[in-house]
Amino acid sequence: MRKLCFIFIIIFAEMTAGAQDVRVKAAVDSNSVLIGDHIRYSLEVEQPADIQLNLTEYNDTLAENLEILSQSPVDTAMTDNGRMILKKNFLITSFDTGFYQIPPYRVSHKTEQGIKNYYSDYVPLKVSRVNVAPSDSTDVIFDIVSPAKVGYSAGEILPWVLLAIVLAAGSILGYKYLKRPKKVKEEEKSKIPDEPIHIITFRELDKLEKKKLWQNGKVKDYYSRLTEILRFYLEIRYGIKALEMTSEEIINKLSGEDIEKNSFERLKVIFRNADLSKFARYSHDSTTNTGSMDDARTFVRDTYKTNDPDQEGDDMKADQGNLAEKQKGKEDSNG
Repeated sequence: MRKLCFIFIIIFAEMTAGAQDVRVKAAVDSNSVLIGDHIRYSLEVEQPADIQLNLTEYNDTLAENLEILSQSPVDTAMTDNGRMILKKNFLITSFDTGFYQIPPYRVSHKTEQGIKNYYSDYVPLKVSRVNVAPSDSTDVIFDIVSPAKVGYSAGEILPWVLLAIVLAAGSILGYKYLKRPKKVKEEEKSKIPDEPIHIITFRELDKLEKKKLWQNGKVKDYYSRLTEILRFYLEIRYGIKALEMTSEEIINKLSGEDIEKNSFERLKVIFRNADLSKFARYSHDSTTNTGSMDDARTFVRDTYKTNDPDQEGDDMKADQGNLAEKQKGKEDSNG
């Protein structure tokens, strides 16, 4: 009788422990992808229905060099035995080659004894670049005998003599040109705007917004024009050749400028979204597209300045007047 009771106690304890078990699984669509490819990182958590789990949240990166493009909300389902299944997916990519180990995903549960953590396994991922090098060949061709040395004829020497004369004449003319006093070219003068650069920038941003490019499926054209407007602003405002630089070069160049952290982060997000759209062919959602325009206006508003305090005050009043006029227009259209 005692043995029978003991067996029932063990079976009940095992059933209770199994009911409270939490399992975390993580996986990717493929463990080997090409640089810039989009892959799905999926999570599945199986848990008892009567406990509350805290899930780890990610923002921009899943791990170093593994960027999160989008993530789904948590999907909940119930099994036949009364357990709960939580599922969540991340769309990720990487622009750096190498072997990565995606860290275990953690969920936690608060108990009377303290916080209890549950982890998934590491997920390996290899990111490779496209191999464009031709395959090696084992067939090697050797000359039977070395070429015989022969003299040079006048017809072979004459072109080289003429080339030397042309190069010498070009060097002399170039030297004389460089020695002349430098004059400001008309093209360079035309780059200097007559109006304050932030006024021009706000006007161009308004024109771009009215074209509704991304609303009509032209997301790449939208970000190309948006960054072109910002590059021209940066070139005039900070005196850098932003129109000739890549996004990374601009960010590195501006890192030494006196720009507030929030404004600098806004600019980085705009250029990153634009690069994803232009080079990775990624289509952003409407919130991101609208936010990029708002961030561009905020960046310009926070960073422009003039040498005339009275003029800066007038410009600020003009901005506020334009904002009030837009708000009034929205209210009239709603009415």
